[in-house]
Amino acid sequence: MNKRILIVEDDPLVAMMLENALDAPGHDVIGDAGDIVSALARIAAGGFDAAIVDVYLESGLPCDAVAEALAAQSLPFLVATGGFVGRPGPCWDGRPILTKPCTLARLEAALTGLSARSS
Repeated sequence: MNKRILIVEDDPLVAMMLENALDAPGHDVIGDAGDIVSALARIAAGGFDAAIVDVYLESGLPCDAVAEALAAQSLPFLVATGGFVGRPGPCWDGRPILTKPCTLARLEAALTGLSARSS
């Protein structure tokens, strides 16, 4: 099942690569947010089924507020990370992790797993 995806990623190259990878199987990227304020505004606006969220944005700031906002609206999300720098907050516990760099197959498998968890 195709999803409408929000990408929360501060590296424009990684965001673009995720957008391209999501387009291939037919998912719709509804937008991307490169900072916490933009991400929270996109979450408040709604219109998406799931998100891919980088743990750390803006020079290493944890994205806990974004994860908490998604969880509060019961929106599923993947945790995208090149490696946790420190212990993230409890809002990340139990979330599927997509390690960067990722392959198209791993991305699609993670999204399929997200669908199974939210059913």
